Amino acid sequence: MDDTTRVATADQQVLITRIFDAPREQVFKAWTDPDQVAAWYGPEHFDTPRERIHIDLRVGGRYELTMVQRDNGAEFPIGYEIVELVEPELIVLRSDPMPQMGMHEPTITRVEFNDHGAKTRMTLSDGPYPAGRDHAEAGWTAAFDNLAALVAG
Repeated sequence: MDDTTRVATADQQVLITRIFDAPREQVFKAWTDPDQVAAWYGPEHFDTPRERIHIDLRVGGRYELTMVQRDNGAEFPIGYEIVELVEPELIVLRSDPMPQMGMHEPTITRVEFNDHGAKTRMTLSDGPYPAGRDHAEAGWTAAFDNLAALVAG
């Protein structure tokens, strides 16, 4: 991890702040354009196929995708309701419960995009995770490495 990444966590909450070498409009678009989401979303050893991403970008809309594990093809569908949206500053998503993953209650993912000179400071908070917060944190961190490469390229 380089000096542009700072990770802080409480027991059940993931909090990651990262600086991206791109304007915030570009980083925001990487979160909201399905073609770009397919290029970065997911932890190591997972792909998120473009045809499995559906984003209805509006409050009350849906943000849905399916991650596919490379070695065995296991699929992990994830669905969110968009509960707040301020382009290009804020996305707040409420997950569907995922009882198959031990998550019987929704999580809230809040992503803030702030200008940082010519770069973007992005802050993600995600949770609560009654168990498995470490997996979520590792997954987001790996995905953000991919996102950094995408927006810098």
